[in-house]
Amino acid sequence: MSNPYAPPEDRPRTQDDTPAAPAPGRPEPAPAPRPAVTVPTEADRRSTDGAPDPDGVVRTAERARLVGILLLSSVLVATLPLPWQAAATVFALAALVMGIRTLVGAVRARARGMLPGVVAALVVLSALWSFGSVGRLLAWSVEVERQECMAGALTVTATRACEQAYQKGLVDLQDSLRERANS
Repeated sequence: MSNPYAPPEDRPRTQDDTPAAPAPGRPEPAPAPRPAVTVPTEADRRSTDGAPDPDGVVRTAERARLVGILLLSSVLVATLPLPWQAAATVFALAALVMGIRTLVGAVRARARGMLPGVVAALVVLSALWSFGSVGRLLAWSVEVERQECMAGALTVTATRACEQAYQKGLVDLQDSLRERANS
């Protein structure tokens, strides 16, 4: 049986519905030229009616997961003793940079749903945590003194004395930074 969706042929047919051989002396018609198949480029895919780029959305989700892992790593490393707390700043800044790149990737991929919001929230959290961890690095000497004092504090009174000395050290540090900024 012939294909009902195929274009009609102008050749005569036999009884069993197969095309008959061309008449002698009459050339067989040339097949119609097929249109060239073009592969869409990345720019063509992005410009098609605002549809999200599936590959870009997957990359964005994977990068968002990496940003979350970096931020969580920074929070966990910040609980370690002082020389190791410096790594928290590295993780936080890496999370901030990757978060910004991921947010740009989400916009370019035209990601929809919760993904852009989650990425934006991760960028904000990374920025806030980065500022906090950089602040701890600025107060390095005060933090070291507090850590050494707390290591030797066995009573509640000694712990309070360590906290008071820490607060006084922070105030002194702030005053010295203000003096430097004003001069």
